[in-house]
Amino acid sequence: MTTLSSHFDKSLRKIAKPALEKYGFIFDGRRRFNKIQNGKAVGIEFQLGQRFMAGKFTVNLVMGEKNIRLGIIRETRFSRFVNRLFGNFDPWWKGVFLPKDKWWKLSKSESRMDGSISEAVTCIEKHGLPWLYRQAST
Repeated sequence: MTTLSSHFDKSLRKIAKPALEKYGFIFDGRRRFNKIQNGKAVGIEFQLGQRFMAGKFTVNLVMGEKNIRLGIIRETRFSRFVNRLFGNFDPWWKGVFLPKDKWWKLSKSESRMDGSISEAVTCIEKHGLPWLYRQAST
């Protein structure tokens, strides 16, 4: 019997692996893609949810000691305004205005699972790669 995680892994290999290999990332076979950028190790990690997040997955971006969820860095017009207004000052309530973490649903349906992985890869290309490359250039 196949599990949700096996459907996930199959779609990850089919959709994310070729997409991220175009950018020089190497799949480690365990839901993580690695690359050296400007002499620094960077990674993209697909994480399955546990407990109350079971049945979902998220994407973590890893740059040295920094580890951030992909969904948190997606900029919106309002979050750009908040960041510009406060700059490096980070009051606890600033996070209320910034994008929230993104979790995609797992599915036994191959087309739905492929769609979730494709959406995550698009988000990686649009938001994650620029963030990783900025981090690696500093």
